[in-house]
Amino acid sequence: MEKSSTGSDFETECENLLRCFDILEAINDATVPVAIPLYSENLWAVRSLSGRGDFGTSDFRFPSALQTIAFEHCTNHDLFSLAQDQEGSQYLQENLSSGDSRILDKLFWVVSGFTFELMSGQYGRFVFGKFIESCNESQLALIILKITFQDQLFLLASVDKFGSSSVKKLIKVVAHLPPLLYHVMSALKRLFKFLMMTKPGSSVILQCLEPSYNHKNDFIYQAALEHCLYLACHEQGCINLNNFIDNMKGSRRKQILHLISVNAASLSRHRSGNYVVQHVLSLEDPFLIDAICFALRGHYVDLSLTKCGSFVVQKCLKYQNAVHYIIEELLNSDQILQVANDKYGNYVIQTALAETMRQDRLSVHQRLVTKLQQHLAALRVMKYGSNVYKWTTASHPCLA
Repeated sequence: MEKSSTGSDFETECENLLRCFDILEAINDATVPVAIPLYSENLWAVRSLSGRGDFGTSDFRFPSALQTIAFEHCTNHDLFSLAQDQEGSQYLQENLSSGDSRILDKLFWVVSGFTFELMSGQYGRFVFGKFIESCNESQLALIILKITFQDQLFLLASVDKFGSSSVKKLIKVVAHLPPLLYHVMSALKRLFKFLMMTKPGSSVILQCLEPSYNHKNDFIYQAALEHCLYLACHEQGCINLNNFIDNMKGSRRKQILHLISVNAASLSRHRSGNYVVQHVLSLEDPFLIDAICFALRGHYVDLSLTKCGSFVVQKCLKYQNAVHYIIEELLNSDQILQVANDKYGNYVIQTALAETMRQDRLSVHQRLVTKLQQHLAALRVMKYGSNVYKWTTASHPCLA
């Protein structure tokens, strides 16, 4: 049995796996079969995950083979081939439902010998799921140990659309067995960052946040606290992190959200990170809004001149505590004309004008209009500044 890689070696090996995530996503999203093996030979340097050779050319077929071979006389290879077939999978599930210990013992050697192949198989996953539901605790423990001691294969299974359903099934089965759940949660903690970079992998993590796992999933929150800033800056990771945020519970939730909030200035500049900052703002938590607005003080002007940052500034302008910070920075800056004529900044100015027209913000609105009035002639003939000119004169005809 292989042991998990640890430290920098493990980190390097997992980083190498990222190059195959695009292939896995293509397989997951494809409407037609993709002619790429799930477990590439050049990656693992073995012909199958179990190291027992390639059984793809077996002569064993269902159901004709069953007419001549009784179940108890089937080889492990035969039963594995059955599990990969739609009708064969149903046949094996029916046998497992009988509760016959002889059948469970025989299939144990199949499941333990071809664990990851079955987990990630279109039909084999159902045999795997039925087996772990039916087997005894000792057999289940051995399967868990095999899975959680092979991080690379566990990762690839978890980010596969079929394999992820097997892992979720496994989590449900061991939910009432704390020692086994500990091993699974520990493995998920080690692989958290990589799982959260894919849709199937993140679905495994999100299952661990369900109420039934409260007080058992602190491993997951520890990993989230460690990797949330990295994931916020990953194209798919930021989407999955926002979903994670929506499902968080318990004391760790505040820690994770606070960490994102105090790092809002750097995240707001990032093409992915800005969406996480916006998402935290949308939670409408006064404490988090204050933390983000404070973290962005001194950065509102330069953020307004970037595509990503301007999105965040416009979002902040919707909150009372941020309006005064932002308007004061604009009024005290010698770059207000530059912002008003910027490809992205002009939207910030227009949003600022619109948001300050509320009754409780009219004094701030008038100060901003007075400042812009000094530059109306220039704004009128500018490419993007003309948008600000039109908005201002439409709202205040006397300035036209």
